[in-house]
Order: sequence, then structure tokens, then C-alpha cells
Amino acid sequence: MARWGGYAVPLVLICPEDGGNGVGVVDWPNSVHYSVTGHQDLDVSQTRQWARATTDGYLFEAGYTYASVQWSKEVAELFADVPTAQDANHLVGGSIERGTDTWEILRDAARFLRDPSAFEGSDGPLPVDTVLSFGYSQTSGLQMAFLAGGENAVAGELAYDGHLSAVGGYLCYAPTDEEPIYAYMARCDDAAFDHDGRLASDGSNVMMVSAQSDLEDGLFLSALSRYPDEDNWRQYELAGVPHLPTVVFPGLAENQNPADFRPVFRAAFHNLTLWTTEGIDPPASQFIAGDVITEGESEGALITDLDEDGNALGGLRLPHMEQVVEGQAGGAPLGTYTGLNLDVDLDAEPTNVFALIGGTFEPFSEEVLAERYPDHETYVRRVTRAADHLLDGGYILEHDRDAYVAEAEQHSIGAD
Repeated sequence: MARWGGYAVPLVLICPEDGGNGVGVVDWPNSVHYSVTGHQDLDVSQTRQWARATTDGYLFEAGYTYASVQWSKEVAELFADVPTAQDANHLVGGSIERGTDTWEILRDAARFLRDPSAFEGSDGPLPVDTVLSFGYSQTSGLQMAFLAGGENAVAGELAYDGHLSAVGGYLCYAPTDEEPIYAYMARCDDAAFDHDGRLASDGSNVMMVSAQSDLEDGLFLSALSRYPDEDNWRQYELAGVPHLPTVVFPGLAENQNPADFRPVFRAAFHNLTLWTTEGIDPPASQFIAGDVITEGESEGALITDLDEDGNALGGLRLPHMEQVVEGQAGGAPLGTYTGLNLDVDLDAEPTNVFALIGGTFEPFSEEVLAERYPDHETYVRRVTRAADHLLDGGYILEHDRDAYVAEAEQHSIGAD
């Protein structure tokens, strides 16, 4: 239980024994589950540490110092009278005086990693020179509000050197002192946010990784957070990938999209680290093709350009998406991968929003698969070509390239 000022909040700390790579990550845990369920579900496991979920052990293998801190007064109050709360995943409970203390909590977490000696009773970790923030969905919006409101720079010093913002966009999730949620959501060009049209004008570096659903659904407006002319901003839009794929949030629907985006996040952390510590430019932004709606209720949403199979065009294309690589076919889709599950009835059940952004997968028929991949070698060759292309561009790491190829070699497609 970490204590600063007018709050006492849970903090999870995982640090390397050998001092690590000198970079700290503060994972801003997502708590939107409780708001969506109307505070009816006090499942303590739903304060999720998404930096860990989206990288699957990579952060610890690479020597990062990891912290995750509870920032939400809503969560602190919800679990105040739950006896087992502090024994769950250590990120529920605690006490926060005001909702707007969120910003100081998040800054203090970064300060702690830079100077652990300032925290009385601490026997770990070693200080880090660089601190990165990570947010997912709701807390991606929290990151955007943090940046748009100028909260990352205090007294001329940056709290965070870089930000990896996952499946968010141009919506800011800002803390307030009004109960019960102690936050509100607004477009990042809302008058409440004092910025000059640039969400990150403080000198920190930002990577936004957006799923296809984040552009198509008006909830996230990721098509509006593209800043192609800003040197400190990269946006990677993942074609054929939903906000909640099965690898991180299974069980939303029988036909939920299974696309695995974790290789992108592992590489993003690697690239953001090089960007903030050595000034090495990361790979170029990648945007999904389509037209942005400019008026009406759907303003800001993207009408995605689709190929003849119903798959998105453009964007960062993982090996389950078809593409042309140096004049040859790369990528090997096994069906149609969507960002949104449009069969979901939100009017009947509002909590089905999770299923909506879980996307869908509709497999090709056996006849179509046989025509596309007449033999096993064709399938493996196309996956390999796509994986090599991603590795060459810096969008995935070598061990993920090798994993893609190994998985293709073990697949039954085209085998006798």
C-alpha cells in the first residue's frame, strides 16, 4: 500500500534482480468493467493490468521495472467494504480523497520509479532513468486527458518520457470530483482541455496502437488522433484486429475475432524505449484506408475500405491479412476478420458493448481455402513473406517472426 499526500493506494511492483534495462513502465489499470456493469459486479479480478496482458511476459524478459497503481476513486470506494479486496490482485481498495487526485497519483508512481528512496520502507527497485506510461481503452483515454490537459509536465519536468496508448483514440477520460464515477469522457478538442491542437506538446513521445474497431465505432474516434506531421507521434492501426480479441478477453461470442495483437505491443515497447532513450526513430505510422465521416452523429468514425473478402485495406497488416510484398502475395487470411460484431443488440443489453468490440471471424469455406492455398508450402510461404516484411519494418520482433512461421508450418492448411 503506497501512501502519498491525501491518498493511500495499492501498487504492484515487479522489478529485475539485476537492475534491468533502466526503463520503468507504469501500467494504468483499466476499471471500466465496474462502470459498464452499473457497479453490480464487484469481481476483484476486473482491475486489469493490460501492459502485462498485451505483452505476455516480454516486459520482464527484457528487464523493465514494472509498476501498476490504482488511480480510481470509484474503485477505491466500491471495494472499501469488501474484506478480501486487498488479497485479490492488489489493485482494489485503498482510499483517495478526491477524484482529481488521479493525476498526482500517476505522477507520483513515475517519481517513485525514478527515485525509490523517496518512498519510506522500500527495499527495491533500483532507480530508472526513463519512465513510460501504458493505458488500454479507458486508460488510453486517461492518457490522452493527461497529455491534453498539460498534466505530464510540472515545474518544467516530465513525469513520463513516453506513452504507449492502446486501443484508444481521440476521446479523453478525465477525472473529476463528482460521484459516483469521478470521471467524464469528452472529445479531446473539448474546451476543458487546454492544448494547441496537439495532444502531446510537452516533448514526450507517444505511440497509439489502434484496433480496426477503434476507428469504425464512434466510441473511440481513433481516426481523429492521427498526427502524420508530428515528429513525436506514431499511430499504428491494426487491420483485421478488434478492440478485444480472444487472446486477451475470450468468451464474448462464438465467432469472436481471434487475431493476436501481442507481437505489435512487444515491438512497440521495444521501439518506444529506443525512441525515448536513444532518439532512434520508430517505424512510420500505418493508417487503415477509408473515409472519415465529417458530420452528424457518426462524425469522426471511419468508413473502412474493404477488399472482396470483407477485410480492411491499409493499416498495419499482420500475417492473417493479405497484402502485396515486393510484387508477391503475402499474408494468408483464413476468413473475414472484422473489428465490430454488428449482430450485438446494445439496446437489449448495454453491457454487450464488450461483445460489440470483440469483432467477428467468418472462416472461408474449404473450397475457398483449397483455391487460395493449393498446397501447404504456399500457405507457409505467404505467412513467412508477411512476417519477414513486418520484421524488416520494425513492427514485430524476431522471436515473433519465428513464431508466426513455426505456427504456419504446423498448420494443416494445404497438407495432404
